[in-house]
Amino acid sequence: MGWFIFLVLVVGAIAAYKYRVPLLAKLLGQPEHRIQRAIERRKGNKG
Repeated sequence: MGWFIFLVLVVGAIAAYKYRVPLLAKLLGQPEHRIQRAIERRKGNKG
């Protein structure tokens, strides 16, 4: 049973990462294009 819960958490985390832009847009009440631009700006600053 513990492995099943762990598997569900891992799959949920992967899905949340894959769909992070629409999820963040819905949570923050912002348009998706603003979220996408902010994520890309942060990626550019890492290098």
